[in-house]
Amino acid sequence: MTSSFASYLLLLALVANLIYFRTCLCVDAEGEVLIAGICKKVQDPTFCLNTFHQNIPNHPYTPTEVTRVAISQSLQHATDNRILIEKSKASSKDTEIQNLYAICDSGYGFLSTELQDASLSLAQKNYNALENSLSKCPKFVSDCHDAFGDKTTPDLLDRNRKQLDLVLMANFAEGLIQK
Repeated sequence: MTSSFASYLLLLALVANLIYFRTCLCVDAEGEVLIAGICKKVQDPTFCLNTFHQNIPNHPYTPTEVTRVAISQSLQHATDNRILIEKSKASSKDTEIQNLYAICDSGYGFLSTELQDASLSLAQKNYNALENSLSKCPKFVSDCHDAFGDKTTPDLLDRNRKQLDLVLMANFAEGLIQK
């Protein structure tokens, strides 16, 4: 009698685990499709996927959470980039290069402000303000890149590329939020 009862419990536990595992796979698979769709639209899909995987380790990937992560990572990168730009501007002896860094410094300052506004708008579920703030962000990054042209350094070029990917990731993710 105990043996058949134990077998029944084991079978019941196995079925429950199967259902749970299958449900988790579906949720994770949908989330992976969501971030893969976003990441295929940027310059460096691997950077994009790694950013989401490192910052949302426990799933599920939802449009709101993915947008939040893209905004916060973009803001962190913008802050780091601005620090580098300010140091580079201060250490440059060339007035023309200093002026180019000033353009980047200004652009990254505006970028940081818009990203802070976007983060607040997302938290308040003010999706019109969120979209408005995020739509401005790519221009600030492009302005820095365009100002330097062929005078840019490899480090600044890479930082601008990653920054642009991050703001685009936030824009694409925001577009997926059900409003």
